[in-house]
Amino acid sequence: MAGIVHYCKPDEGAGGAPIKLIEVPVNVVEYVQVPVEVPKIVEMYYAQPILVKPNIEDYPSADYDIVMISGVKFFEGFKPKCYKCCAGVPTIGYGCTDKNIVSKGKIDELTANRLLVDELTDTKEKVKEHVKVPLTENQLNALTSFAFNCGMTNLKKLVDGRNRLNDGNYESVERLMPMYRKAGGKVREGLVKRRKWEVSLWRGETQVF
Repeated sequence: MAGIVHYCKPDEGAGGAPIKLIEVPVNVVEYVQVPVEVPKIVEMYYAQPILVKPNIEDYPSADYDIVMISGVKFFEGFKPKCYKCCAGVPTIGYGCTDKNIVSKGKIDELTANRLLVDELTDTKEKVKEHVKVPLTENQLNALTSFAFNCGMTNLKKLVDGRNRLNDGNYESVERLMPMYRKAGGKVREGLVKRRKWEVSLWRGETQVF
């Protein structure tokens, strides 16, 4: 294909001199679309799902609050009417000893569950205030269950003193906690089992009842 290009020098044509037209051949490149065959091996590769190995560290940890509440409810048991526990303390619902609640004489399970969660939350805060060493969530919840059942006085005995938890000895909890198994001066099988479960929770086990 040919084209025409107008060409003149800057100092020509200004005085009326004729401008020469020079015909210059111009080559035009024509782009041709060429089909390319994709190898079947490539097609098969893209047809296969891409499997990505998950990062285990990204998985959420166990919900130890659920584990704790499940265990406490199991060992306390729901009682809709006021009764005296083996230690002789008036109790109702899921181990509730609040005199204002106990004095009502009866309670429904939904209310008892709400009161239990509230009381466990309060107890956990008290444990966090008293324990001076770092705790994992499962360790904190194990001590919370223990304090809910045995009271803060016994929790302080468990963690305070030379070579105990607040002195940096974490292993002392597993050794001492099972000793709190008496009520009313007698060893109670229920308390033996509960201490065993609390020790397992302290270790990070996730048994849900």
